[in-house]
Amino acid sequence: MHQRLVTVVLPAYGMGRYIAAALDSVAAQTYTDWEVVVVDDLGPEDGTHAIVEAFIARVGADKARVVRHTVNQGVSAARNTGATEGRGTFVAFLDPDDDWFPDHLQQLMDLFEKDPGLDVATGPVEAFYDGPDAPPTKIQEITAWHVEDFPRTLGLHNFIQPSASLLRRSALLRVGGFDTDLAIQHIEDYDLWIRMVEQGSRFGFLDRPTSRYRKHEGGASSDPQRMRKLHDHLYAKHANFFRTAQSVLLISTLGRLNRMRQEIGRINIERNGPVMRLVRAVDRGIRAVGRSLRPTK
Repeated sequence: MHQRLVTVVLPAYGMGRYIAAALDSVAAQTYTDWEVVVVDDLGPEDGTHAIVEAFIARVGADKARVVRHTVNQGVSAARNTGATEGRGTFVAFLDPDDDWFPDHLQQLMDLFEKDPGLDVATGPVEAFYDGPDAPPTKIQEITAWHVEDFPRTLGLHNFIQPSASLLRRSALLRVGGFDTDLAIQHIEDYDLWIRMVEQGSRFGFLDRPTSRYRKHEGGASSDPQRMRKLHDHLYAKHANFFRTAQSVLLISTLGRLNRMRQEIGRINIERNGPVMRLVRAVDRGIRAVGRSLRPTK
């Protein structure tokens, strides 16, 4: 496979305790045609500068560099800066508290090789926690159902992590990059995927994790009340997308249930047996979900 340059965009703000591991995971990639653009978003002095400079000295100035904001602008602006400053045909995002398995870029680039029409390649992530009493590692899956009914399934929840994703740079720039509105920060990736879908971008999915997502108290998703407000803002911004996706997904699900009923009827299963009781229970559940998703005035 002919290698094409991948720009790895790493926004840096207040994550000095983690950023070395993130950079080390880039250096360990089996896919070697990459450059790293670290965007210093005017973060506090926490050791980040020394770690990044040591990394640049290690891999060479042709492989890594720093771009510095003169004022703090937030993660969306930092990612946009990195994507604009980069030279790669493709852009990979890596948050400084996440990291990659060694075959991450290779696996994602293989998806583009198999399907040149893709604009985004992504996959499940391995979520892990810090500390001696941390919960066990958990796979945040992208199931066959997520993929088969995509992009409608995106109307239910965001299952695409920035650090797990590789984007065609032209497709990213075509939608204007990440929204820098402060009201949407920390849910800016969800907004980006919806805008890319609406502009016709195609997504491809791996069936296993090639990246790790760190969960910790400093993470953006650690405040449920704040996240609910952000989601309310996102739903208002993309009301038509969410209503349409959820409605079509519900109709599709009900259609599948009806086909399952017909199949069960053909094999003459006892009407009050355990299988039919399960089918009726699923039916009630789906109808309840449908009522909850019905738009209100």
